[in-house]
Amino acid sequence: MELKFLKPKENTSIAKITVHKTGKLGFSRGAAELLNIEDNRFCKFGVNEAEELFIVMCKENDSESFSIAKAGEYYYVAAKSLLNDLGIDYRTKNTIIFDVFDIKEDKIFKMIQRVIEK
Repeated sequence: MELKFLKPKENTSIAKITVHKTGKLGFSRGAAELLNIEDNRFCKFGVNEAEELFIVMCKENDSESFSIAKAGEYYYVAAKSLLNDLGIDYRTKNTIIFDVFDIKEDKIFKMIQRVIEK
């Protein structure tokens, strides 16, 4: 039997954004790398006509952008107002995670919500 091995082509770290009970969105190491947070210290969140959620990375701050803060090696966004606008209860006992996917459009990434019930 002959096997054809598949080589990793992209970041092998999981790209996810976790909703914390403090109302912050925490970026995994994989998400920080995928979103290039080192160069893009601001982000915007938007929904399309199908109510799908997207994050857009920005180098500059404006009235629609959220600042990305850093604590040690950890990046996060203070997002209570955003979570309230989206109807997401960040105080829930369940863990809410958004998987982040590159849609191959300049600095625009799709966020798909998953809930891990406890």
